[in-house]
Amino acid sequence: MGLDARLRYTRMVIKNSFVELLKKKPINKITVKEICEMAEINRATFYKHYLDVYDLLNKLEQEFLTELQNDVQQSIEKNFIDTFILILVSIKANSELYITLFSQNGDPLFPNRIFCLCYEYIEVENSKHFQKLSPSELTWLYYFIAQGCSGILTQWIKNGMVEPINEVADFTDKLIQNILAQFSLKR
Repeated sequence: MGLDARLRYTRMVIKNSFVELLKKKPINKITVKEICEMAEINRATFYKHYLDVYDLLNKLEQEFLTELQNDVQQSIEKNFIDTFILILVSIKANSELYITLFSQNGDPLFPNRIFCLCYEYIEVENSKHFQKLSPSELTWLYYFIAQGCSGILTQWIKNGMVEPINEVADFTDKLIQNILAQFSLKR
């Protein structure tokens, strides 16, 4: 039990130190040495957990994507707005990290990774509602909507998440419903 606590603590201080450095400079300017000095660990300890700073970033993002994926799996049977609210609540709960990841120093592909993880669940739901669409058209529809949601999410995070979650989710849902309504009318 004590070993697990030490491992969790070590990973936490590494991640916290990395995020603090990422707030100040881009990932390609961050060194393992800087992270270790800030975390007060040696390099061997860092390398027990991560290959390099890019591996650290990837694993950090993957932890949050896994958490979001679990939320999406549990709520996908519901409507879009409930799922999107769960995503926004999870992001706001980890706001400092997300603001950093979405900053100019963060990973520019991270917002898209959030919506790509939802694809397999939403694809099934879309195929039920849009049976006349080919598989390619269903994919295009999803990515069109996902890119729009990603843009709204990115802007909300970059602006400090000041707008209420329900307002952001409601606005996004209205846009999506209008797109889907217009699209289904033409089919």
